[in-house]
Amino acid sequence: MANPNSEASLGYGTKLLMGDGASPEVFAEVGEVGDFEDSDSIELQEVTNHQSPNRKREYIAGLEDGAEISFPCNYIPSHATHDRATGLRGKKGQIVSFRIEAPGETEGYQFFGLVMSVGRSFPVQGVMQMNVTLKKTGAESFYTIS
Repeated sequence: MANPNSEASLGYGTKLLMGDGASPEVFAEVGEVGDFEDSDSIELQEVTNHQSPNRKREYIAGLEDGAEISFPCNYIPSHATHDRATGLRGKKGQIVSFRIEAPGETEGYQFFGLVMSVGRSFPVQGVMQMNVTLKKTGAESFYTIS
């Protein structure tokens, strides 16, 4: 039975897709991605002057800065989005096109991400993991999810 007092939904099923750089570009879902967050921020530019009211600092909006997006994956060495030939392991230092598609949304979000780091862990008792950090760069766009 659904909770009649909330319209909240789970993020389960959100897709992070990676472009192949071809023209036209083809996107593949990054395999077995765990939790991640996406946000942007605005740099503040101080404009305080001798006429600023009540000796209070004043600010205006500066340039927008794309966030760093870090996420874990269950590492699958043979997965096309994980391997060194076509996947994230071979993209360190490169700018790659990504998309995010969340459940229930009709619009997807596309951005460019500089692949800053790709690390792997190999626990004796546990699942192999790959940890990726992207830095959003440049303009983003939106598209209709079909």
